[in-house]
Amino acid sequence: MPTAALVKQVLSLATFVILLVSLVAAGTSLGLLQANISTEFVYWKACFLFINYSQAISILESDYPDFNFNVPTCKLSIASATIATVCLALLTAFQLCSVSFQINVKTLIANIIQIGFFAGSILFLFISMVVVSAGWRKTCDTFKNITQQTQYHEFVFKCNGQQPSYGLPYLPNGGEFIGAAVCAGVGILFTIVALGLFIVKQMKSKDDYKPLYVQNE
Repeated sequence: MPTAALVKQVLSLATFVILLVSLVAAGTSLGLLQANISTEFVYWKACFLFINYSQAISILESDYPDFNFNVPTCKLSIASATIATVCLALLTAFQLCSVSFQINVKTLIANIIQIGFFAGSILFLFISMVVVSAGWRKTCDTFKNITQQTQYHEFVFKCNGQQPSYGLPYLPNGGEFIGAAVCAGVGILFTIVALGLFIVKQMKSKDDYKPLYVQNE
């Protein structure tokens, strides 16, 4: 039978590996969002989420289209992904120290802080995933409806790939928006698994002290 110390070490290692995967997924999601939500001064702020009919028409018909639509929504998606990535980075660092130096933090405050980081990571990844997936879906449906009209039938909008140039400076990639949402979802799943392992490890640590209480009685 494995010793209690070995079990806790295995749980710490498993938690670290899973958190590392979550961190990579969250970082990838953030990178894809930053690549497709521009902040360059050339076209000010560029956001292509939740584009409605009137906004899409203005993009198609204007010689100098304004991409400054729904910028707060895009900022929310990036901010959420950033916060989640930071939380996961801190959690991964904590677990790396735990594995490397065999540190098992038992103080209530430290455990509450770590659980708070877990909850924050899951919450903000969820926000980013919902905003990006719903926002891009809305944009995609809008342009699909427009391209079915006779006067715009030559316009091509790719929901799953890079947009044609048409002389425009801002070319969002639908596949990367979808990838960002998927990576956020993957990050959520792995973070939940890591949280479960973390809780099991803490329960194992509490069990180690039960014999001492029995002996004192």
